[in-house]
Parts: sequence; structure tokens; C-alpha cells
Amino acid sequence: MASLTPYLAHIAIMTCIYVMLVQSLNLMLGYSGLLSLATPAFLGMGAYSAALLGFAHVDSTLSFVCAAAIGAATGLVLGVPSLRLSRHSFVIVTLSFTLLLQLVASNWVDLTHGAMGLSDIPAVRLFGRTLAGKSGWLVLVGGLAACVVIATFLIVSSRLGRAMIAVRDNEPLAVAAGIDPLKIRLFAFAVSGAFAGLAGACYAHYISFIDPGVFGFWFSEPLLVMVVLGGSGTLWGPVLGAVVFTALPELLRLAPEIRSLLYGIILLLAVLYLPRGLGTWFGRPAPAGAGVGK
Repeated sequence: MASLTPYLAHIAIMTCIYVMLVQSLNLMLGYSGLLSLATPAFLGMGAYSAALLGFAHVDSTLSFVCAAAIGAATGLVLGVPSLRLSRHSFVIVTLSFTLLLQLVASNWVDLTHGAMGLSDIPAVRLFGRTLAGKSGWLVLVGGLAACVVIATFLIVSSRLGRAMIAVRDNEPLAVAAGIDPLKIRLFAFAVSGAFAGLAGACYAHYISFIDPGVFGFWFSEPLLVMVVLGGSGTLWGPVLGAVVFTALPELLRLAPEIRSLLYGIILLLAVLYLPRGLGTWFGRPAPAGAGVGK
């Protein structure tokens, strides 16, 4: 890490944050078969809660836990009514909820400073010590990203994970086997919220500034690309997608005049020749049935 330039260290830190976010979306899209556009909502809730707790001089260990808990609670609150709807309605509701939170953040000026956002967010303090430098940040977010990947592996390898996949692939058969689809998906939505809330806390403290734009759709778009082209429903595919599609736009800055064209060509080739995602390189194609359509 000592040989990394500050710029490369920044890309690595953002990649680790995206790894947490893609696993959040992967649990819903890949393993539960539901397209959720609420990931930026969980991210924003975690970011704002961590920032406000930071201003209140709360130790970052506790604020990170609170951000994950608030993300999970938001998932439960949104999931109870929305998971009863059809898949298409679920997509619309999650998008509407995210936009609603953005509107609240823009207008609750006393708490969020509205469009001006929260700036100079205090640095992370762990056990009474301030986190110093990008190397310290890389260790922190790298460790948290690894924990998220391990947690995802443990979940999808457990009975809950197998039930999740069973509901995704054949809901009537899963119900006949005694599985409650609503409870299984609610669990996945809460865990998805916790992962994104934790990523939001890291993002707020690292960037040191957040505004209502954190709830914007511009976060969902790259996440979908990373998960789908990485390989939804696989453990390592979205991780590889996060690495490739975080670094790729930065590398394409070398040719800004053709950046969009090159990016589009790469996406097109990936869709044509790797329809199941980059995760197939690991020899584990995405399980059948991963998707959003009925």
C-alpha cells in the first residue's frame, strides 16, 4: 500500500465501498430475483446518520453500527408493504421511495442543510483514535468489504440462502415446501439495507461531504452495470464487476473525447460475449432464473 499513489489509493477505497454496495444489490437482484432501486436510499440513510452522529462526537464504531442498523430498519419498513406487490410494482415503489427520501433531505433544512449538504464531516475515530491517511482508510474499507463478502457467502450458503434461491427460482414450489416468501425476501431486503447503510457511513466520512444527491439515480446505474455484467447471483462476479467498472471510467479519462464511446463499446461486447457476466471466468455461471421478470 505504501507504493500506491494517493490517486490509486482513492480508486481502491471507492472500489471497496462499491463492493459493499454491489453485494447489497446482489442479494436482492441475484439471489432474491427482485430488482431493487432502493440501494441509494439505504446508502443515503447510512451516510446522513453517520454524518450527524459524527457531528455529535459519537465514536465511529458506534456510528457505523447505527448506520448499518438504520439501513436494515429502512429495508424492513419499506419491505413490509412493497414486497407484497408484483415485481414491476416493487421496482416502481423502491424508486419512488428513494426519490422521496431525496426530497425530504432537500427540504429538511434544519437537519440536513438542504441542498447545501453537510460539509466538514468529522474524520473517523475508532476507539478514541483518529483514522489517518488513505492507507488507514484502505485498511478499514478493505476489511469491511471483506466482512460483507464473507457475510454474503455465509448467508447464501445457509438454509436461509437456499430458501432465498428456491423462492427466486420457483415460488409456488417453495411455498409448497413450507417456505414463507415474504419473510425470506424481507430478511434479504434488511441485510441489503445494512450493507448499503454501512457503505454510506464509509462514503460520508471518507468524502467528508454529502448532499441530497447521494439518494440520486446516478448511484443505481453503475451498480446495476457492476452486478449484471459482473454476474448476478454469484459471489465473486459482482466483486469483479465493482473492480473493473470502478477503475475503467478512471482509465478512460486518458481519452475524454471518446470516453463515452469506448465505455459503450465495452459494455456492448460484455453483453454480447459474456451474457452471464464476468463471474463466468471463475467457472461458476450465474444460477438459472436470476433476473427480474416473471
